[in-house]
Amino acid sequence: MITNKTISTEETDENNKYQLIQHWEVDGTEEIQRLGISKMIDVGMMSINKGYNMMCSFIEIKKKQGTNALTEALDYIHFKGRNFKLHNSDCQHLWEIADNSIQTCMVSPPYANSQRIYPQGTMEKDQLGSETSTHDYVRDSVVNYYSEVKRVLKKEGSLFINIAESYRKTNCLVISKLTLAMVEDGWYLVGEWVWKKTNPKPVGKIKRLAPTTERILHFVKDPKNYYYREFIHWKEGESFGIQRGCNDAKTGDKKDKVKWSLKKPIKRFRDFLDEQEVSQVIEGAAFNWSELKKIDPDFKHLAPFPTYLPILPILMTSQIGDTILDIFSGTGTTVEVALQLGRKAIGYDTDPLSIKFSKKRLDLVEENLPTIGEIQELENNYLIAA
Repeated sequence: MITNKTISTEETDENNKYQLIQHWEVDGTEEIQRLGISKMIDVGMMSINKGYNMMCSFIEIKKKQGTNALTEALDYIHFKGRNFKLHNSDCQHLWEIADNSIQTCMVSPPYANSQRIYPQGTMEKDQLGSETSTHDYVRDSVVNYYSEVKRVLKKEGSLFINIAESYRKTNCLVISKLTLAMVEDGWYLVGEWVWKKTNPKPVGKIKRLAPTTERILHFVKDPKNYYYREFIHWKEGESFGIQRGCNDAKTGDKKDKVKWSLKKPIKRFRDFLDEQEVSQVIEGAAFNWSELKKIDPDFKHLAPFPTYLPILPILMTSQIGDTILDIFSGTGTTVEVALQLGRKAIGYDTDPLSIKFSKKRLDLVEENLPTIGEIQELENNYLIAA
């Protein structure tokens, strides 16, 4: 029998660590066996050291939180489709994903300084965004989340972070501080895009101009070898926007037309891309609930983002068949766009209701995917060959 004391204090080489894992699983509960650590090691999905650390973390959580809390945290809702996987779990440890296997990661993380509190769900610790200072938010983001993204990202891969500024009467400089911390941690900043919202939420008396933009930060692991294709329609010195109404279902559509926009994703993408003229500024509505309400009229999410936002990051930094990751997947928007562009996708979210909704949404998407030929034609029309 492997005890907590034995595991936490004994220094072992890899072979001994692997044996400890095997004995721990054999002697363990159904919860422990369900983790399948040794199986993931055997098939090359996880290193021995990673599996050993996972085992130690499991024991530590159980010791601190108790059996009931641990059971709830590990009771994952895990869904699969033909080309996607959804994990109802905390994304601080991407145990299910092999090293160097993700081409592009697109995320919209929680806002800093407790601007929004999300359902706790399966979250093991305090949620990102609940920190008491901007410094702590930035540290947690880099150390606990993006370090794991770096592990699973390919050498030629890209990470896009959609992030908004935070204010405590004055600007907290979240974007600047996060950018600097990421660079200090070994990331390379390729560029910064501006998302200009045409319908920002009104704010009260704030003694400053109302915020109408967010940023999309583009980071890579290797500044010399990351995969990238230029967008043909960009022209220096001009701004661009999107055609209103092209990204959401038509006003007045009945519920039985839930597949209206899902049947013609390539047309939706063309509508968006035809309006683009220059890089670094994306202009469009923040979000329209009409389409998601048709899938489930009772479901609500605190911060969904529009379908058009992941299109360019995915098209420009990945190829058909590559795997796209979103560690804060919410309603599944990034995963949806990835599927409709011929990619595979993985999403993480701690809220079980969001995961269930995403599964329902993505099942409809996979019933109405464009052909590979249609996707290739789209890419040939709008992107310069790599």
